[in-house]
Amino acid sequence: MKIPLKDIEFIESLEDYIRIHLQGEKPVMTLMTMKKVLEKLPEDRYRKIHRSYIIPVNKIQAIANRKVKLLSGRELPISDTYSSFINDLKKS
Repeated sequence: MKIPLKDIEFIESLEDYIRIHLQGEKPVMTLMTMKKVLEKLPEDRYRKIHRSYIIPVNKIQAIANRKVKLLSGRELPISDTYSSFINDLKKS
């Protein structure tokens, strides 16, 4: 199944599976690791913010209190390990 990158709201890790949350559709679940999916995504447009989440940078509405609020209204945590993501965003 092909999934257009523009339709991805965020990607969630579930051990050896990932759940790809899509805008206005049911999530798609597939047997794949976060490492593998990160290798397939454009590095400049998708960032890992937590061991369980990858988000498209262009879908960020706000960042506050170690959380990312997406344009859809969903809030996802930013872990300490990936907090440098915030500084990288401010630079660009």
